[in-house]
Amino acid sequence: MISIDDESLIRFAVALARTPSVSGGEGAAVEMTATQLERLGFSDVSIDDSGNCVGILGRPDGPRLLVDGHIDSIPLHSEDKWTVDPFGGEIRDGRLYGLGICDQKGSIAAAAHGLAALFADPDSRPAGQVALVASVNEEDVEGAALAEVVASFQPTWAITTEPSDTRLCIGQRGRAKVAVTITGRACHAGHSSEGVNAAEALGAMVDAVRALAHPTHPRLGRRDITCIDVASWPYPSVSTVPGRALARFDCRFLPEETPATLMATLRAAADEAWASWPEHPEIEIELVVADFATWKGKQFCVPEFEAAWWTDEKSDLVRGAQAGLIQAGLDPSPTHYSFCTNGSYLAGAAGIPTIGFGVGEEHIAHQVDEYLTLTSLRRGAAGFAAIAVQLLGCARP
Repeated sequence: MISIDDESLIRFAVALARTPSVSGGEGAAVEMTATQLERLGFSDVSIDDSGNCVGILGRPDGPRLLVDGHIDSIPLHSEDKWTVDPFGGEIRDGRLYGLGICDQKGSIAAAAHGLAALFADPDSRPAGQVALVASVNEEDVEGAALAEVVASFQPTWAITTEPSDTRLCIGQRGRAKVAVTITGRACHAGHSSEGVNAAEALGAMVDAVRALAHPTHPRLGRRDITCIDVASWPYPSVSTVPGRALARFDCRFLPEETPATLMATLRAAADEAWASWPEHPEIEIELVVADFATWKGKQFCVPEFEAAWWTDEKSDLVRGAQAGLIQAGLDPSPTHYSFCTNGSYLAGAAGIPTIGFGVGEEHIAHQVDEYLTLTSLRRGAAGFAAIAVQLLGCARP
């Protein structure tokens, strides 16, 4: 059985918790992670052009497993509500607190120590290679900055290490952000019948979207389309019927959906909402484009469409991961994520067989007093090692 240094594992997690790493400002946390991976015996530790830290273990003449943990966090919010220092790395009653520690710096620490211990033990060292990635800008757009690593490493399988309470995740709904612009005809509010009220048209459409009957997946649940932003012009209005209005919708969708199907669904809702109107406004529907830069200065401009994914429970990947979790004394029953992860890129865009496994509980992500338990951290380290050895197999002497 491999030996994982619990004290070193916890120190690394605490150091990450104490290092701010909001998206676009992850430099200090990435460089610290690179130093830690080198100390743990990872070979070929590097920071790529996007700013991701990549550490390699093993030999290149076998299967390749990519283990990805995003090191960026959301910006600090509700600071007056926190009962601990968000960057204090405080441990209290077996919980480690900190912004981003659950989502998902803790998984990076657990994977680093679990995998390093596995490859350091000559009796358990697996064949093939593992690349551990501390990736950046996941909170901006899932997977956009990870593409450089995937193209270079070309993994056989991938693990996204979003918090799963050390459960095996085999899928998630997709995520898209869609903008709907309504163009009517402005006029004096005292003669409103001479115009086409873009705000009222948009309101009717939002109601129609809320009334949609959505498809469902036996495990992932139903598709959801939620209005998250509304604006109209002129604003503020001075006795003027608005001639333009904008709404943005967050879409959580199921496998097989595409940008075209989502846009068609929204257009059909608008047509139904305005069916009795004597004159229809114009409508434009398009994906929102995310424009951001990494801490290394690399610029991204990408549409916000992140595919849904589902990995067959009978696949070799899932069965191998389950065998590893059983070996580690963890629950092997598969579950799924409720939020979006870099798995959307790994499985959905790159087509890599993917699973999820991470420390901490999903619902704690983005909350005030974000935390993970030290028990989950330790279990995660053992779980990452056990999954890797089952997937890669043992190296021959």
